[in-house]
Amino acid sequence: MKKLFLLTTLFMMSALFAQQATNTLEGVFTTKAKDELYNPLKFDGKGRVTIGEFDEVGYEFTERNDSVIIFVEKTVFIFKKEKNQLKGISDWVDKKVYKSNLKSFENKPQSNPKLAQRANWMVENYDINFKNNATYLFDFDEEALNQKLKENEAANAKLCKEGFDESCKVVFAYKFAEQSGGVFETLNAADDIKLKPNKELQQLAQRVIDLGNPDGYGLFYTYYYFIGEKEKAEQFLQKGLDLGSAYCNEISLNSALSEFGEGLESEIENLDEE
Repeated sequence: MKKLFLLTTLFMMSALFAQQATNTLEGVFTTKAKDELYNPLKFDGKGRVTIGEFDEVGYEFTERNDSVIIFVEKTVFIFKKEKNQLKGISDWVDKKVYKSNLKSFENKPQSNPKLAQRANWMVENYDINFKNNATYLFDFDEEALNQKLKENEAANAKLCKEGFDESCKVVFAYKFAEQSGGVFETLNAADDIKLKPNKELQQLAQRVIDLGNPDGYGLFYTYYYFIGEKEKAEQFLQKGLDLGSAYCNEISLNSALSEFGEGLESEIENLDEE
C-alpha cells in the first residue's frame, strides 16, 4: 500500500512539473521560406516575441513542455521544439520550420516572479480561450454551448480577479454580450446595439487599465459608444491610441475602413444616378 501511494504521489508530481510553464526562450529564429511574412521570430526571454523585421512591440508567448505558444491578436501560433528548431503545428504557421543558432532548447525557470506568474496565466489563457474552442459551434447543441460559455466566463472571471488583464477583457466581452441580448444576438445586431449604463462594464474596463493594459481605454470606448456618448467614447479612444493600445489601433483602423467603404458606396450610388 505504501509503495502504491508513493508511486501515485510521484506520478502526480511528475505531471505537475511537466505542465510547468515558463517564458524564458531567447534568440532569433529564421525560416528560409520565400516571401514569409512571419520572419524572423525574436524571443526576448521575458515573455515577448517580435514577428517580422518591422515589428517593434511584439506579442506575448509562453512555453509548456516542448511547445511554444505565441498569442497573435485573436489567434495563436503554436510551435514544437526540436533540437535548434521551431516547427509550426497550428494555422498560419503549419509545417513552417524556423532555425536558430542555439544548440538545444532548455525550459529555464523564470526568475522574475511577475513574469513567471504571467507565463502560467498565459497557459491558462490558452487552455480556456483557445484550445479546442474552434469546435464549440459544431460539437455542442445550443444548451450545451451556452453552458460551455458560462464555464468559460467563470474561468476568465477567476483569472481576472487574480490580476490577469487579458481575462478581464474576455469577461467584459461576455458581460457586454449579456447586456446586448446574448452572444449571437450581439454578433448579428452590430451597430444596432444600444446599451444602458452599466457599472460592471465600467469597472471591468477600469480594472484592465489599473492592471497596466491601455486596452482598457478601448473597452471604455466600446461602452460609451454603445450607450450613445460618442464624444466621450472618442476621448477614451484617443487616450488609448496615445498609450499604444493595440485594441484602440484596431478600432481606429476598422473605423477608417468603414468610413472609406461608406464613401466609396456613396460615390458609386451618385454615379448610377447621373
